[in-house]
Amino acid sequence: MLAAMAMAAGTLIQGAIGFGTNLVAAPILALINPDLVPVPVILASSVFNLLVAVRDRGDQPWQIIRWPIVGLVPASVVGAAAVALIDKRELGILFAVLVLVAVGLSVSGLHPRPTRPALTIAGMASGFMGTTTGIGGPPMALMFQRHRGPQIRASLARFFGVGSVVSIIPLMIFGQVHWADVARAAVLIPGGLVGFVLSKHLARRLDHGYVRHAVLAVSALSAVIVLVRSIF
Repeated sequence: MLAAMAMAAGTLIQGAIGFGTNLVAAPILALINPDLVPVPVILASSVFNLLVAVRDRGDQPWQIIRWPIVGLVPASVVGAAAVALIDKRELGILFAVLVLVAVGLSVSGLHPRPTRPALTIAGMASGFMGTTTGIGGPPMALMFQRHRGPQIRASLARFFGVGSVVSIIPLMIFGQVHWADVARAAVLIPGGLVGFVLSKHLARRLDHGYVRHAVLAVSALSAVIVLVRSIF
């Protein structure tokens, strides 16, 4: 029941702003049963990325995320190798600080323009963070913070859908994916469906001028969670 509630909360946020399952659900699931993360939650969240992508079509989302995907793929592979070679606590602290700085700059009125180099770098940061810390949403979400709600959700759902596949493949190569993980992911899906259904109503409310505020708030919260988890 607790795992179902955690997934429901995560997909509620993800369905409303385009990311958030790993941020909200993963820490709680890790406390309930460490075997539920990272592979089962990645597999389960990929299902909800697909559902959001079907629901929110956006305006040419694949064209928008093509450059971030270029950065995502190699960075995810490097991240999978880094997990075995570099202290994850140090990586977590570094990325948490960078995300908080980015949020601070956005609040002050400065925010990155979605140019090709910036989008590619955001994709790289997201892929590396997602593989090493389990939370890769903020870099991409901050890049699209000025877009409309449906466009943000459509773009991020497709990006993180591809990201889930890209993250799983290196983990499989390094022997971190097992059939038991698939069974655990299946257990998480029903609770997540509840959150996804409810997210439609929250998305409608946020679309009335509050999506950017939600993106900044959730990005800052994710950075704080990674920072605290890395320190303690």
